[in-house]
Amino acid sequence: MLVLPTLALLLASLSSPARIDLLRDETSHDASIEADVHYALHKYAAIARHHYNKTGEHLDIVNLDYVDKLHANVQKRASGETRLRRSKAWSGQIEVGFPPQKSLVVFDTGSADLFMDKSSYHPKLSLTSKNLHKPFDFSYASLHVYGDVYLDDVSIGGVKAKHVPIGHGSKDFDGDDTGGTFGLSFATAENRVYGVEQDTFMWAAKKQHLIQSSTYQFTLRPRGKATLSVGKIDPFELGGLVTWSDKNTDKTFWRTTVELNGNKMENAILDTGTNVISGPKDRIKDIIDQIDGMDVRELGDGAYQGTYDCRHPPKLEFKVLGQTFKLPEEALNFGYAGDMCFSSIIGSPGMSDWLLGSPFFQVGSIIFNFDVRRMGIAKSS
Repeated sequence: MLVLPTLALLLASLSSPARIDLLRDETSHDASIEADVHYALHKYAAIARHHYNKTGEHLDIVNLDYVDKLHANVQKRASGETRLRRSKAWSGQIEVGFPPQKSLVVFDTGSADLFMDKSSYHPKLSLTSKNLHKPFDFSYASLHVYGDVYLDDVSIGGVKAKHVPIGHGSKDFDGDDTGGTFGLSFATAENRVYGVEQDTFMWAAKKQHLIQSSTYQFTLRPRGKATLSVGKIDPFELGGLVTWSDKNTDKTFWRTTVELNGNKMENAILDTGTNVISGPKDRIKDIIDQIDGMDVRELGDGAYQGTYDCRHPPKLEFKVLGQTFKLPEEALNFGYAGDMCFSSIIGSPGMSDWLLGSPFFQVGSIIFNFDVRRMGIAKSS
């Protein structure tokens, strides 16, 4: 654990500025936490299978047999049954191609590649696009992503990198209001879906001397402006000292160890593209049982979710890299029925690993530095 020196912070703040606002619709009344958990399970099952096909190494993130059974049960449902709706993820605007095409994308620290929906990116209308004639095919169980890989200009907050690989979908991916997924995990050969040699946005921007630091900074606020800063640390988003992790040795994901009200979540995956805090079913139940003011309810698929009296929300605190951060009630609350509130903390029978989704990111300002493979965290201003 390291405290960022004042000089280093000053130098980082002098690098090329690029900041965009992030937004998220309030959790819809018909959003289902089961849908969010199932999405996460399918996502990590697909990543684990892709990793195994590339390396022969098993990633013990989810129970693949459970996910397969879950998918089979979904397929058996009557075609007229209403599909469970996921909650909205945090998203921001990027520009792709020339003339620039604007689109909202989900910035996802749990994946590595840039996917664009068919309706959100039109490569034939871009003078700078190049079709690599390299098809890709990737499945999140019932969600099937396929298409061709293009190279094109990609801009975030005025930083425009050239020749960035983009997976252009043959259809729209998830049927929501966002136009794609912007992956921000480690772009290793084992982790990337496309199998191309061209650099992802961050490394392309660094090599093209558009930024001095390969840094992303998320400052998600349940109230007030939420931002993503690229290529620098924005000191105006900080409300205290930054503490840094040791070097992240995982080849695939950003990970850290935290404590929730004194209960350790070891080597958890940090995932802005997932809207829950999750982990092994029985361990989550144990944690919820120890939190004053929270009860456990069992869902139909055997998952355990925390509940509480909306009039008396519990006090939840994360200890991260030596600092203590309060989890805002807005981040904890996933919905309600009468006076009962449902939390964003859920343990699934299919989850083998710890997962810190976007609710966790609302505790402060979280920084990812690819140059030194370290995560930093500070209270937000």
